[in-house]
Amino acid sequence: MNSYYKCKPSESFSKCFIVTVAPQFAGRGASFSSISALMGICALFIALCCPPAAQAGGTWRSGWFGDIQLGGGWVGSNPSGLEVFDDNEKRDRLSDDGSDVSEGSPLIMGEIGYGFQSTGTMVSAGGGMEGPWFVSIGQKVGGWGMVSLRALYEEGEVWENPYLVGVDRDETDAESFGFGLSWDGVMGTGLSVFATRMEVDVDQDRIGEINPDLWRDGADTTLGIRYPWNLGAGGVLSGGISYILIDRDGEANSGHGYAAELNHMLEWGRVSFATGFELVAREFDETHPVFNEKREEAEFTISETVSFAEPFGLRNSYLFGIAAYSETAADIDFFDSAAYILGAGVGYRF
Repeated sequence: MNSYYKCKPSESFSKCFIVTVAPQFAGRGASFSSISALMGICALFIALCCPPAAQAGGTWRSGWFGDIQLGGGWVGSNPSGLEVFDDNEKRDRLSDDGSDVSEGSPLIMGEIGYGFQSTGTMVSAGGGMEGPWFVSIGQKVGGWGMVSLRALYEEGEVWENPYLVGVDRDETDAESFGFGLSWDGVMGTGLSVFATRMEVDVDQDRIGEINPDLWRDGADTTLGIRYPWNLGAGGVLSGGISYILIDRDGEANSGHGYAAELNHMLEWGRVSFATGFELVAREFDETHPVFNEKREEAEFTISETVSFAEPFGLRNSYLFGIAAYSETAADIDFFDSAAYILGAGVGYRF
């Protein structure tokens, strides 16, 4: 789960800067769908843009704190052959594009935590409709910063055998569970470093049983750093890079990746803007046995979140709107995908 500096509504935004992000790239080798990944990123930017309560791993807060967001959105996708949708059950040929999907979706996210002033310890827990559920504990270490440990859990659905043609494919459950470790405000600076490991378990992995090179069980490990630049009246610009190790039981599903992100946050009175761009490149170790070539792909995501603090004079509340688009371009057409989301809602923090 991401951690960050929180601006109070009364503070000048030029005084506020991001101190960290826990592994935003975690599990990118194991995303259950492009919409799931996209909504997870949107959840991040709602939190960054709106003036919420702090999380463990970010700025210290004592006593109870929390943040709840409720809303709805419209999501659409041209899914890859891996992604599970009712209208995407059957493909006549592996080279066929998936059926376009569009539907409404709730946006429900939340977090609650407590800071122990006497020990410098913060604990929190939360999650939402998309992205991992988490339990986090953070500890201040003098002027060295804050160290945080998180337990993470995520679930979704995948096809038992994604490469069947001419018949309906069957769904099966997939789970990711693991931990994240971050060091925020390293040695009193804005630098943050993080590591995450997520174990992946597919319930009925029929394609792995047919061809062991395509087993999907395994683990994804992410290592990364992030740093913010305070631009004064121009807001805050932050950048991050990370390395992703994709270690699956199937050699053709194992590989590595690199990710880079650039985010900008700006406050103008009671209105806040958060703009994000992210690029992820992945390559896999062995030739894919179905397509007889190695799999390589690049994914980019761009997003914008706008929030309005204390609408109608309601203290500690905010309205938000989001728009985001993500696209994956692969050298094998079967893995190409695109997705977008438009949404809005209301949040409350304490």
